[in-house]
Order: sequence, then structure tokens, then C-alpha cells
Amino acid sequence: MSTVADTANVEIIVVDADAVEPIERRRHERINIYLKARWEGLLGCHEGTLSDISTGGCFILSESPATLRELIRLEIELHTGEWVRVWGEVTNQFAGVGFGVRYTEFEEEEEESTFALSLEQTKSIKAGVEALKSVDAAFLEAEGGGVCAPQMARHEYKARLLLALPTVNKTLLDLPECQKKTAFRLCVQAYADVYRVWGASACGTVANPKEWLEAYRCLKDKYEAPTDTTEAMRRGDTASVLVFLRQKARIYLTFAS
Repeated sequence: MSTVADTANVEIIVVDADAVEPIERRRHERINIYLKARWEGLLGCHEGTLSDISTGGCFILSESPATLRELIRLEIELHTGEWVRVWGEVTNQFAGVGFGVRYTEFEEEEEESTFALSLEQTKSIKAGVEALKSVDAAFLEAEGGGVCAPQMARHEYKARLLLALPTVNKTLLDLPECQKKTAFRLCVQAYADVYRVWGASACGTVANPKEWLEAYRCLKDKYEAPTDTTEAMRRGDTASVLVFLRQKARIYLTFAS
């Protein structure tokens, strides 16, 4: 039997509440993607951006305040341009950053099926983006900022591109006609043109004049390359030309993400 004297020697450990990691209660896979959102709650109508989404809830980036346990009417713009409307409960909030929402009910039954299909397409989009990022990783960041030409041989770059294509092609097949699908097409073409122009520029006008001229026209007409880039092509400055094309591809990749 313990006594007061016994308990006096017991070391008391005080645990900081902030140091305790919360138990993960999410039952649905969350996908990181940015989508437009607007909602109506107790404090009026607001707009924000979804930073992740799942079949059970989402997180909205916004400086507009929300009340814990508040019921809101949320509208989400899907990657196809369609809007779905759902009621949700605010489950957590971070002042000045945003808040989490748990879905409670879709306004229309068909919207729930549209939303579920969109989530599967979103997973495919993320897979396609990651595949293209592996191609983009061939370009390293230069010291002092900026980007330098691919730090590998041309055949190694081609291998990366070919490795990414099956995943990207699946993404294109999964998506309906929409802006993201267009961005994927343009992005893949730009990374492929990196390989094509690379070969033509390295060979020069003497070795293969027809191929060089086609690559030059591709830069000038298709990508509207500025004068300094076309002049770099004439000089045989392959690195500058490839960096320009990579920047174009990166822009498309941003829209596809």
C-alpha cells in the first residue's frame, strides 16, 4: 500500500501538449492538388483554394475566417471546369492559413458520382505530373540561380522521356478534353522537342541541314523563341536553346499540375 511519503519521491513529468502528435484519423487518401473553391457560411461568402482533396474531405487555403464545427456550403471547381456543390463541416482551422472540411452531403446525387470520377482522374494527373518531373530533373539548377542544360548524355535524356511516356499516355487517356489535358499534350511535346532540337543543334547546319532547319523553324514558329534564342541556335549554343525549351515545358507542366 502506497503512502504519502512514497508518492513524494515520484518524479512528475509534465508533457507539453504541443509535443503530442495527434492520432491520424483520416480514413480517405488525400491528394495534393490546387483547385478553386468558394463557400458560404456564418460569416458570409468567400473564395479560396483547395490544397488537398479526398472522398471524405479537403483543406481550403484562405485567410477568411471559419468557425470550428460550422456547416458550410462549398463549391469546388474540378479540373474539367465543372463545379460540384457539397455541404461540409469545418473540422479544424489555422488562422490566416485555412481550414479543413469534412463532407456531409452532396446537393445532387449525380454530383457525387462526378466528384468520385474526378478524384480518380486527379490521381492519374498526379502520376503523370510526377513522371514528367523525372524528365525535367535532367535540368539542374545552376549556381547563383537559373537553370543549366541537361547534365547527362542525349541518349540518357531519351531514356528518361521514354520511361515517362506510358504513365503520361495513361493520364491522357483517363482525362476528358479539358485545359489540363491540353497542358499535358503541350508539355510532353516540349520535352520531346528538347531531344529533337538537341540533336539538330549539336550536328549543326553542315551535317544535317534539313533536320537543323526544321528544328530552327520549330523554335521560331512553334515556340516563338526570342531573337537571342534563335541566334544561339545559329551559333551552335545548344545549352541556351535547351534551357529555353525547358522553360516552355515547365510552364505547361505547371498548368498540368
